Amino acid sequence: TFTTYSDFASYLAGRKCSTCSTSFIQSSTDVDVLFKGWLSGKTPITPRITCRKCTQITCIACPGSSTTTEKDVEGSKVGWCCSRGRLFVIWVLLCGFDAQYSAAKRAESQSARKNCGRRIAAGSGVGYDGFDLESLFQGSGMFGRANGVKKGDAGRDRAESAEAKSDEFYRMVFSLLGVLLPSPDDGTAFDVSPPEAVVDMLLHSRVLGKAAELLRNDSLDNATKRKGLYSALLAFLRTIGAHGGVAGRAMFAERSVREENLLTLSFSGGGGSSGERASSLADGLRKLNIQSNMMLKGAQNNKHEFQNQHAADMLWLCRQISDLSGYLLGGEGLKDILPTYYYAREARGLRQSPFGRIPRLITEITSLMTGLSAGIFVKHGSDRLDIMKYSSNPYNIVCLSLLGTFSGEPWHPGQSTILQVLVSIQAMILCADPLNNEPGIGMDRSSIESYTKMVRGLTTKYAVLAWAKSPPTLWADVVNSHFRKKADRILQTVDQWAQ
Repeated sequence: TFTTYSDFASYLAGRKCSTCSTSFIQSSTDVDVLFKGWLSGKTPITPRITCRKCTQITCIACPGSSTTTEKDVEGSKVGWCCSRGRLFVIWVLLCGFDAQYSAAKRAESQSARKNCGRRIAAGSGVGYDGFDLESLFQGSGMFGRANGVKKGDAGRDRAESAEAKSDEFYRMVFSLLGVLLPSPDDGTAFDVSPPEAVVDMLLHSRVLGKAAELLRNDSLDNATKRKGLYSALLAFLRTIGAHGGVAGRAMFAERSVREENLLTLSFSGGGGSSGERASSLADGLRKLNIQSNMMLKGAQNNKHEFQNQHAADMLWLCRQISDLSGYLLGGEGLKDILPTYYYAREARGLRQSPFGRIPRLITEITSLMTGLSAGIFVKHGSDRLDIMKYSSNPYNIVCLSLLGTFSGEPWHPGQSTILQVLVSIQAMILCADPLNNEPGIGMDRSSIESYTKMVRGLTTKYAVLAWAKSPPTLWADVVNSHFRKKADRILQTVDQWAQ
């Protein structure tokens, strides 16, 4: 079995034709040619390779003469005869995807620097030779041609046409990976206990980054216009999120941001993590699901506004997102918050929300999803957007002018935001100098040092140890994640306090 992508790449480098001993994969160009042949429909998507010297056709991983497993993907056939052959197809798809994705990002960067519409020249280096999506989709292809756009503004038409071609490419790859990656619904050895190299390939590929990018889309209208791509994305996420051997690292864990892509790494090596961490795909799906549920609830109460085809497509996509979120993430409804909610009685007694309140809350929550700084966590009832939780302090009150509990800038209706309040709490109250938590107290320096030492001791006892040992149920996931990520830093800080 293979543990890492490099193990498998080394294995492939040694695979030769049984007739003439010619190596099948000699450079990244071989992968490029094979990948383009698959997507253009010129060659079947299988691990069977044609020897460049003697033209003998054989599986790259075994002497099998024909494929024994075949899957239908959007009318096209994908097949393999052995587990290693299946892994090979996955590897080629990820390498080809990375080459196109990296070339596209490089072109975007160059275009932004030049600030002009001139065509970007093809790049150089492994994985950056550039893909001509126009020519790729001119043939019959496995999915046919990308949809065109109506005539109109030339610049807009070019942009929409380019996006349509890119979306078609990404849809292809997500759809193929959705059936090739191990699935808990199938009973083969590869599906039940896949090689660890599968997850390692995913983590070193750019495909998870592209998935995260699509999940960050805060426009359901835009996602609906690209519903084919999003449908393929959701199927891909269902596959990796439902498999116990894959989901932990690929779906639910934070990802390391890497400078190189899988194609470059497979042929050139190197390429460690940049040290930067990215949010998990599960977190992105959870945030997108909030928008979807809001839209579904709005449609339920205003059915007359959702009668056209675009609205029907949007609601269909929202249901797909909601179903997948419920399947992979489970529910986090009102029942989880109300038992420990201070104003639960008042919330239950509210029969009618003031006009304009819910739209404003939707706007506020949407801004929180993208604007919250690191270290701030908010939970709200999905059925009641006005019910939110934050961790209380011993006085059950936060001294902050925005909340009317301290002198200074007050809350301005229609202008002030929940985001302002939360950021102010983080910056002005949860700060290094604990004396700032006690407004109106004047002390000399010796008293300040004594007070600070006392508060740090209480902080360690009640804010660190107590929460680490027995966190409140509602916050258990956040607390556990915090202590796992910050363990070393917390220990170093407490050690400094003790000196």
